[in-house]
Amino acid sequence: MAWEVIGGGDKGGILVRSGQATSSDQLPERLSTGARVEEVELVGERLHYKLLSGTGPATGWVSISLKDKPLLQRVGDAGDADAKEPKEAKKEELREGDYYVTLGVLFKKVGTDPEKASITKLKRSVGSVVHTTGKVWRGGGGGYWAELDVGSGDSGAGEKPGYVMIDASGFGTPGPCLQKASKEDGEIILLKSKPRTEVKPWDDGSVEKEFLVLKKTTVAEVRVILGMLFKIAKAEAITVLSKDGGPLAPETSVQEAGFRSGDDCAFESSEGKSLKLVVMSPLEEGVKLTDLDIKSDWTVGQVRKLLCSTTGLKEASMIMARGKMGERVGEDAQLNLSHLVVDCGYKEGDEIGFIYMGDTEGDLKDFLSKR
Repeated sequence: MAWEVIGGGDKGGILVRSGQATSSDQLPERLSTGARVEEVELVGERLHYKLLSGTGPATGWVSISLKDKPLLQRVGDAGDADAKEPKEAKKEELREGDYYVTLGVLFKKVGTDPEKASITKLKRSVGSVVHTTGKVWRGGGGGYWAELDVGSGDSGAGEKPGYVMIDASGFGTPGPCLQKASKEDGEIILLKSKPRTEVKPWDDGSVEKEFLVLKKTTVAEVRVILGMLFKIAKAEAITVLSKDGGPLAPETSVQEAGFRSGDDCAFESSEGKSLKLVVMSPLEEGVKLTDLDIKSDWTVGQVRKLLCSTTGLKEASMIMARGKMGERVGEDAQLNLSHLVVDCGYKEGDEIGFIYMGDTEGDLKDFLSKR
């Protein structure tokens, strides 16, 4: 017997647990709305399944209904009208303190004390809603975290209390993971990127990425979003194309361009060729800290910015320098931030060094803990 998920449309899917009991461990990934599963065992309102299509855990236990609202229905079932909801479940009304997921990934500090909480990475659909209390905590590294509202059950980031990252450096994300939700802005529009030129996704995943905009969002703002998703430092290098293939003016709004949810957003980039630089650890000799995927027309300053946003190091404490980490450098080793990296002699696979005058171990703590 096959089932289809019809609930959880505003949360990126429905909760999955490891066992039959509702107190069993919650799995980090949700079962997506529209997914189809095979019934392994049905015990009351709890379904043990195997995934047939869609995204989510390959197997697990889910509830087929919640508070008299169906979460799954049998494929081909001729049940009552309420069970025949569309694949996109009815969206709940936005609440004060709600946020939209922007990148498809969340970082959660589990527990009531964000200073001591461990960090868990969660996958959520772009555009799904996370409920918070409105309270924002600022971490020692400058990041911002919102306290989850679990008063009515699932917050969109699980039922356990905690804080979710709005934006912070050191997590490898190109920008905010959450965007404030407001009823006054109207419904969001989900577009899918369709690059016409070679680009590098921020997560090394698919180049077809969903991103959310509003009707009033301008093409200039869309360029900034695409630049974030594809590591394109200069938004002006991006040309967003209309549905008929022509370039759209920066001041054109999404509504004026005729975009609707689910539409492709084609674009081109005139940025330089891809180039990878290597950064070695300042704490462990011979250990790589990270790779930096940049463009040949980037300046040293742009490289420093990417390095810091990736690792959590602070720009104000960093001097980019020639040479290798751990080696003594001369007075002329400092690199000019305004110079192009290729003009400084760097090529594919080269190591770029830096001198750090801050708390290296402390500033790298979050980044290294996720490796």
